[in-house]
Amino acid sequence: MEDDTKAMLRLKQGDRAAFDELYERFSKRIYNYVLRYLGSEEASEDITQEVFVRMYTSAKTYEPTARFSTWLFTIATNLAINEYHKSRHTEQITEALLPDDALPTDERAVLGELEEKFLKVVHQLPENQRTAILLRSYEGMDYREIADVLKVSEKAVKSLLSRGRERLIHEYQDYHL
Repeated sequence: MEDDTKAMLRLKQGDRAAFDELYERFSKRIYNYVLRYLGSEEASEDITQEVFVRMYTSAKTYEPTARFSTWLFTIATNLAINEYHKSRHTEQITEALLPDDALPTDERAVLGELEEKFLKVVHQLPENQRTAILLRSYEGMDYREIADVLKVSEKAVKSLLSRGRERLIHEYQDYHL
C-alpha cells in the first residue's frame, strides 16, 4: 500500500499529523492543476482549500479502492468543473503559469507564450478532453488513473486524448513566434 493511502488511513483513525502530511504533499499539485484548469489564482486557492476540507470530512468513510492521488484529483476535478461552469471562465491565464526564472529571459518569454496559447486552446476543449489533457500533460497520470477520475473506460480516455491532441495540433499549426 502506498504512503499516501497509509497516511489517509491514519487520518481516518484520527491522526491529525497525517492531514498535514497529505496537505504538504498534494496542495501545490492540486493548486497548479486547478489553476491550469480555470486560469484564476483566487478560484484555485479556494478550490484547493475545499479539496482538503472534503478530504478531511470524508476521512471517516474513506476506502482505498483506487490510488489516493486519483481519489484526490477526482475531488479537485469535480470542484474545478463546477467552478468552470459557474464562472464561464472569463479570467485570463495568469502570470503564475509562466515558466521558471532559471531560464534565460528570451526562452522564458517563448515558453510562457507557448504555455499561454496551449492553455487557451485547452480551455476551449470539451470538458472531458480538457480534463484528460491536463491530467496527462501536467500530472503525468496514466490512462487507468484518468479513466478513474473521469469515470470512463481506458479506451474512452485514449479517444479523448487523441481528439484533444488533434485540436491542439490544429490550433498550433498556424501559430508562429
